[in-house]
Amino acid sequence: MRFISGLFLIALVAVLALLTYENSSVTRVNAWSWNWDVPLPLLVAGVYVLGMVSGWWLIGLTKRSWQRVTEPDRARA
Repeated sequence: MRFISGLFLIALVAVLALLTYENSSVTRVNAWSWNWDVPLPLLVAGVYVLGMVSGWWLIGLTKRSWQRVTEPDRARA
């Protein structure tokens, strides 16, 4: 079973490498007064990482808030 999982992982990495190679064009990013020429795979990876970080932050904030609301009051105990 590990061998089959390894093959799927290798196939996934190969497909991602092929897609990155095929879509390696430069994209212009216009943000307010800034203009950047960024390779498309780098832009996609950057947006993905920013989405993951903001998602982790939001889930952590929600979890901490829920724990604070639901924990018993220690001052009265």
